[in-house]
Amino acid sequence: MDEKAIIDRIGRIRNNKNITLKALAAKTGLTEGYLSRITNATSAPPISTLTRIAQGLDIDVSYLLLGGNGIEEDNPSIVISRKEDSDKIPTTKLSSNAPLHRYHFDSLGSEKRGKSMQPHILTPDFDPGEFLQHEGEEFFYVLEGTIEFLYGTERYELSQGDSAYFDSHIPHTGRSLGDKMAKVLIVFYPYRRR
Repeated sequence: MDEKAIIDRIGRIRNNKNITLKALAAKTGLTEGYLSRITNATSAPPISTLTRIAQGLDIDVSYLLLGGNGIEEDNPSIVISRKEDSDKIPTTKLSSNAPLHRYHFDSLGSEKRGKSMQPHILTPDFDPGEFLQHEGEEFFYVLEGTIEFLYGTERYELSQGDSAYFDSHIPHTGRSLGDKMAKVLIVFYPYRRR
C-alpha cells in the first residue's frame, strides 16, 4: 500500500469536491490542524482516521486505500466509460429545442409526467459555457465528435462512444473540439427534496 498515494488521493478528492480543511474538520470531528498535518505527511494516518475522512468526503474508504482505474482514484464522483469497453449504441429521436449556457438542448421524452430523469441531446459550442453546479446526477454518451469535459479540477477528452456518469454538485462544463460540433446524449437525474 503506497501511503503517499493515499494522502495525495485525499487532497485530490477534497479539491475536486471543493471541501476546505475547515469544512472537512467539521464533518469528521478531526481538527483542522491535524488534517493539515496529514496533508503534508509522508505516511497515512490510522484506518480509523481514514474512515472518518472518507465519510467526510462522502466516499467509500476503499477509494482511499485501493484507488481505482485512474479516474475513480482521483474523482470517485464520476465514472467514464470508453467505447471500446462497450458495444452498446443508443438510438434516440429528437423533440423540442431550447438554448442554454452556450449549449443547444433537444429535449427527449418531455411528455412523461413526474419523470425522474431528464434526457436531452446536447450540442456544445466550441467555447465552454459557464460552470454549472446543481444537485443530482448526470449521464452522458458522446454520439458524434469529440468534447472536452471539465469536471472539478479535472479535464477529460471524450470521443464518439465514450460516456461519463457523475455527481452534478461538482462544477462542470464542456465544449466541442475539432472542426464539427459534437452531439451528446445527456440524462439528468435531479434529486427531489421531500
